Amino acid sequence: MKNPAGRKGKYNASGRRVDGIWFASDAEATRYEQLLVMLHDGLIEKLTCQPKLPVLIKNSHICNYLADFRYVIVDDRGYTIKVVHEDVKGMITDVYKLKKKMVEAFYDMKIVEIPAKDIKKWENKLP
Repeated sequence: MKNPAGRKGKYNASGRRVDGIWFASDAEATRYEQLLVMLHDGLIEKLTCQPKLPVLIKNSHICNYLADFRYVIVDDRGYTIKVVHEDVKGMITDVYKLKKKMVEAFYDMKIVEIPAKDIKKWENKLP
């Protein structure tokens, strides 16, 4: 994701760059920094930004869902506990709600939704 200098993103979110990666909002960038600490501490592995999840119905491509993050929670021996898809949300649109429902049904999973206003509460916290 790129954002020209000085330009606001969707819904007037002001993004920022961390490690050369552009994040659409400050809350999303903050969550990335939180996840980096957990990655460094060995609590999670395989951190990915903006993973794309295609939704197919009867072999027909309907849409793609872009989560903010995907990572694997591991136990103290390094075994996978679960795979997590997260979205940091400042504003929840009808399109987002629909895509989220489709992805959760198609992949039989739950997307963790973090309200942007609560981002500080998620420091050192996993779902």
